[in-house]
Amino acid sequence: MKAVIYARYSSDNQREESITAQIRACTEYAERNGYFIIKIYTDEAKSAQTDDRPGFLKMMSEIKGNLVKPDFLIVHKIDRFARNRYDSAFYKRELRKAGVMVQSVLEHLDDSPESIILESVLEGMAEYYSKNLAREVMKGMRETALQAKHTGGLPPLGFDVDKNKNYVINESEAPAVRMIFEMRDAGYGYNAILDALHKNGYKTKLGKPFGKNSLHEILRNKKYIGTYVFNRSASKNPDGKRNNHLSKNPEDVIEIPNAIPAIIPESLFWRVQEKMNQNKKQNATGGQKAKVVYLLSGLIWCGECGKRMVGSSSTYKTRVTREIRQRHYYLCNNADRTKTCNNKKINKHTIEEYVLNKLKQDIFSDETMPKLAKKLYDFYSNSKKEAAGEGDYLKKELAKVDRQIENIVDAIADGTAVVRAFTEKLKSLENKKATLESRYQEWYVKQQEQIISIEKILEILNSYKQALHSDDPLVVKQVIERFVKKVIIKTDTIEVNLMVSVHTTGGGGGS
Repeated sequence: MKAVIYARYSSDNQREESITAQIRACTEYAERNGYFIIKIYTDEAKSAQTDDRPGFLKMMSEIKGNLVKPDFLIVHKIDRFARNRYDSAFYKRELRKAGVMVQSVLEHLDDSPESIILESVLEGMAEYYSKNLAREVMKGMRETALQAKHTGGLPPLGFDVDKNKNYVINESEAPAVRMIFEMRDAGYGYNAILDALHKNGYKTKLGKPFGKNSLHEILRNKKYIGTYVFNRSASKNPDGKRNNHLSKNPEDVIEIPNAIPAIIPESLFWRVQEKMNQNKKQNATGGQKAKVVYLLSGLIWCGECGKRMVGSSSTYKTRVTREIRQRHYYLCNNADRTKTCNNKKINKHTIEEYVLNKLKQDIFSDETMPKLAKKLYDFYSNSKKEAAGEGDYLKKELAKVDRQIENIVDAIADGTAVVRAFTEKLKSLENKKATLESRYQEWYVKQQEQIISIEKILEILNSYKQALHSDDPLVVKQVIERFVKKVIIKTDTIEVNLMVSVHTTGGGGGS
């Protein structure tokens, strides 16, 4: 795993937390966790509110531009990372988009429970605007699709698109499509078809050798029998990874038979579909065991010895039928490995239901959600106000630097200054101006973000509430990780610490 370090200190607090001490602590932290440091960014600042942060801005620019590709960003303390809690949530979200996780040496990143939920709200807003934009774009594309015209992207192998966006057959590629269907109909497998395509010099639309996935897409594509299809592929798994084998609900898909020229006969296409479906059933019969998802992994701890609890399972035979079944539970890692802890294991279903009920009662109940939404709105608004005055400061600093640059240029032009003596000062001022301009632009972009209303926060919280009832355990696990800080199991008690409570400023909530 690769990591970068960011260190910042205030000149009036230099002895307490010097750059050297921070870097040493971050480096030791990286070594303990097996991370390889690829770059170190530093800033010296006059204060947390008015600091120039060229090192930080450079780091963000290089990470977002893929000039450096770390897995983690390590800071000594959370207050070294950002000027305020809004900045912290904003930048952690930006880094998460780039696949970078922020880790603190001295504390967990949930320095404020509200900040954790604020991140979720910001992400929810980003998702909302993204989906809204996609919906508007989709409207225009559907109109094009209803005319059986090409909606963009690369047309399938065997087709081209004319100037009016109509599909036409590409006669140099169509023979490859026919060969693929005819060989599959004759009982040949993917490897034999790939060999035949290679021997005949056929390539994909992009001029690359065929692969098994590209064969699957071709064999399932109804366009080859003249049926225009739009919006079939769901494209992504629940975890966000692309998967073109998934399909959307039939009501979302547009299909128009005999709308485009056909490359193969319908009878050939449907014989191939039947063969592929039979193979799919056979593979499913001898399929793999379903993976068990432990919803509380990483969150559940032993209250007796302080070690993590881990998911585990064992098999047993039923008394009557002697059928072999599995039990799933969480047990103390220390008790399992070293036998030095006497804490008992706890049934997986029992503790997970307990935590889910705790969430539904303390966060997602009809009584609690409006209070939580109001609390988050106040926190969000106050955090945004904290940074509102920064624009005036940055404007004043820019004006001051401009005057200083102008004075030096005038002095050099008048011949009243030694050029060499002022060159370094001028360069320093120009660098400072560039940093201030970057910070002002950064501030301006964040100020343009729409204020999130209480109604919108409630809508986002409701979406999390609905996700708790999802049939996909990975979706449920994501919600639990958003709102549960820690679950502590003792021999006689269970304690569930939530990220945020409507009753107190800090997170928590024991049971």
